[in-house]
Amino acid sequence: MRPSILLSALLAAFVPAEAGFRLSSYAPKAFKDASPLTVSPHVVSFTKHNSVSTSQRYLRSIVGRSEVNGVYGDANVQPVEDGQVFLTHVTFGTETFKSVIDTGSSDTWLAEKGFQCFNVTTGANVPEADCAFGTKGYTPSSTFSKIPNENFNISYADGEMLIGIVGTEKVTLAGITVHNQEVGVVQLAGWFGDGISTGLIGLAFPSITSAYAGNNPATDGPNTQLPYNPVFFNMFEEGNVAPLFSLAIDRGNATGQLAIGGIPDVFFSEPIALAPFQVLTAIDESNSTTGQYQFYSIDASFAFAGSENTRYSEKSGLPLARPASDAESVTIVDSGTTLLYAPTKVAYAVNAQFNPPAFFDQSQGAFFVDCDATAPAFGVVIGGATFNINPLDLILYNGGGPCISGIQDAGDSFGILGDVFLKNVLAVYDVGASAMIFAARENY
Repeated sequence: MRPSILLSALLAAFVPAEAGFRLSSYAPKAFKDASPLTVSPHVVSFTKHNSVSTSQRYLRSIVGRSEVNGVYGDANVQPVEDGQVFLTHVTFGTETFKSVIDTGSSDTWLAEKGFQCFNVTTGANVPEADCAFGTKGYTPSSTFSKIPNENFNISYADGEMLIGIVGTEKVTLAGITVHNQEVGVVQLAGWFGDGISTGLIGLAFPSITSAYAGNNPATDGPNTQLPYNPVFFNMFEEGNVAPLFSLAIDRGNATGQLAIGGIPDVFFSEPIALAPFQVLTAIDESNSTTGQYQFYSIDASFAFAGSENTRYSEKSGLPLARPASDAESVTIVDSGTTLLYAPTKVAYAVNAQFNPPAFFDQSQGAFFVDCDATAPAFGVVIGGATFNINPLDLILYNGGGPCISGIQDAGDSFGILGDVFLKNVLAVYDVGASAMIFAARENY
């Protein structure tokens, strides 16, 4: 089926993105004990690029309090941050491309050379350049084999859409090659690209992969989804690595490292803490196909002057198990978010402790602070261990005018541990143990 025919079929069934998304959650069952924190030989460097990350498209609505009867819509606010993406190299066959590392997506995909770009609002065909991929695209190689009677279909709550074919290809990441890895090849795209990446490497669970039975994406739905193993899952199931990956995000130079099957060779120290995770899934209400994006969430609290008296009341109806202690709050760990979003009590208390105090700008919905202010002592408490945040990460320069406080108000929704926190830890996603492990990395 040619892209023009695909587009006509999809637009006939298209529901505007304003329908929003719902949230659900589950706790994956552990299938082995936590793996030791050993240095892995399978490490790739990545670079940070300021761009609207996929996670931010959902978290804006969650933090923006735009939920009505369980459906999250457009937050209708101008965020103080756009988020960020991390880019590294992946090889399909013999071609290598810069791609986004995404802990919340499951598919690994590339745009095909000659793909059709379309406007997500009008559905009109537009030049390829409007989708802002980093290259002209991937040409399926001799090692690529199309899977018959399947199609690739992702649509997001902001209207973005990727349609194409499904096939198997030799995929190499971090020095590990998976032969016959199932991948998506995008032939039709409504995409807000970053101008650098040509695809994405998904590290989330098989439940939200985007292959469907048949050749007509307009008929895709939960009953036609064909879940498959993402590349990371094949890596550990084939015995190449332990079932974990880790991120070390550097301060100041917009770089970091992704390690598969272990940790990168970076400095870290005590404390080390383990926290079981729940997986929070966003399900697009506009087409009700399957889960579109996933977040890792843990229970955390915060350490600051006066925090011993802080208790949290979680918003009723959140689709997650509540923490056992009212001193803890359900918190998302998200590498696509720059700032740290804490419960209202925490955000206001900590921002008042800057010297001079930070102030809340109602028009922008965010805390700002004098760039020469002294930051307060602040830490994130996970599994009884306190991970201190370096003061350098609590005041973010804003290109003129006051600086942005690293601590923002999450309201009555989930807290979010973004870059402000992740620069201070080694973050390990231990899928085998269904837990996250954190090691201190405050000073380096």
